[in-house]
Amino acid sequence: MIKKLFSVLLYIFIFTSSITAQERLNFSGSLGSIGFIPNDRLPFWSFTNSQGFLSESSSYGVSAFAKADYSISNTHMLTLGAGAYISDGFDNNIRRSDLYLEYKNKWILVTAGAKQLTSEPYNLSTINNNILQTGNARPLPGIIISNRKSIKLSEKFSLDAALAHYNLNDDRSTKNSQIHYKMIRANWTINEVNSLSVALRHYVQWGGTLSDGTKLPSDLQAFGRIFIGANGGDIDNPNEAINALGNHLGSYNVNYKRKLNIGTLALYHQSLFEDRSGRELNNFPDGVWGINYLPEGSKLIKSILYEYIQTISQSGAPRPTEGLNQQSGGDNYFSNGIYPSGWTYEGAIIGLPFLNPFGNTTTPRNNRMIGHHLGIAGSIGKIDYAFKGSYIQNLGTYTSPIKPRQKALYSHAMFSYKTNTLGIINFYLGADYINDFSNATSIGIGYKYNLE
Repeated sequence: MIKKLFSVLLYIFIFTSSITAQERLNFSGSLGSIGFIPNDRLPFWSFTNSQGFLSESSSYGVSAFAKADYSISNTHMLTLGAGAYISDGFDNNIRRSDLYLEYKNKWILVTAGAKQLTSEPYNLSTINNNILQTGNARPLPGIIISNRKSIKLSEKFSLDAALAHYNLNDDRSTKNSQIHYKMIRANWTINEVNSLSVALRHYVQWGGTLSDGTKLPSDLQAFGRIFIGANGGDIDNPNEAINALGNHLGSYNVNYKRKLNIGTLALYHQSLFEDRSGRELNNFPDGVWGINYLPEGSKLIKSILYEYIQTISQSGAPRPTEGLNQQSGGDNYFSNGIYPSGWTYEGAIIGLPFLNPFGNTTTPRNNRMIGHHLGIAGSIGKIDYAFKGSYIQNLGTYTSPIKPRQKALYSHAMFSYKTNTLGIINFYLGADYINDFSNATSIGIGYKYNLE
């Protein structure tokens, strides 16, 4: 369905563009490259949250992106975007980054295809405004509808919302599964200097074909069940019949902002949950707790951020419950028995990147951790800089603990110089120190040219 819709929108875009005056079309794009001195692996922050551009095994990458904006009228616009990666460390070194068609007017935004997530300013955060979809994996193909202008309920209260459907078209244990996503956010302008927003995000993996050939429900009735979190009814799979149909993930987001005479201060919390116990906050205080300060009029420091991350509660250790032959606790984030590939796309974690329930070269199977993260960005003369560092303790899982705890320090620094006409030159430094594994360092250089 999404492929057909994308094809129709693409045809409309090409047809209308061919018969419209040139001044209604605007083209832009970018070319970028990055290379590292060869090493066994890249440090964590050298490749993490890169929208699938680089992997731990990468040593170089080239990216290209082109976009055409077509103004239908003063308030209606179509955008066609396409991009590609060339980078080592993957099964396929040449991959698409973006391929989407977008329509927007004063009120709504509709995107069909795969589009990179918008990064938060200075790209310092571990979660990029969404603990469940941080931009660690390559953009998911699908369709998403959201409002551009908040829906005003009164002078001080407004709402924002989004609804999406994605296809998981990668090589995974449960083939051709899908993702349903919705978000609703309430905004409160307390006064001229204080504001508060509270949001709920809800994702569901559903449908698909199990490894034994069993097809999971994917009809309209199944969609209704996953939309409201109902169980699978008379489905043959006992887990789906008793529990909510599909693999549900959710997050409560609270964000408080205060405008100061010397800048803007933001305090925020994003939880994560995968079942009823987490939804009822039995896993509190799991999630990310952050503070971000953006000084006004300062060049030396433009943003400073601190985040505390923990996922150790998980509603307590696994324990049996009465009646339905189920267990409570041990939420085991980003894992699922019916969807063994878990919350991943092309093997990369979609959400909080510190969680790795399947293990890799640097970290054993792990989704219980405590972490502290610091980021700072600014300018020194004509050089822009960004630094981020994370101190992490990995505890493994309740059923397979890491003893003693694995302790890791991930650090990364980037320096950028923007020339007058020749683009942007970037310089990268990174280092990992892990107590029970070999350390890693990296030195890299990059280049980006924006076409406008």
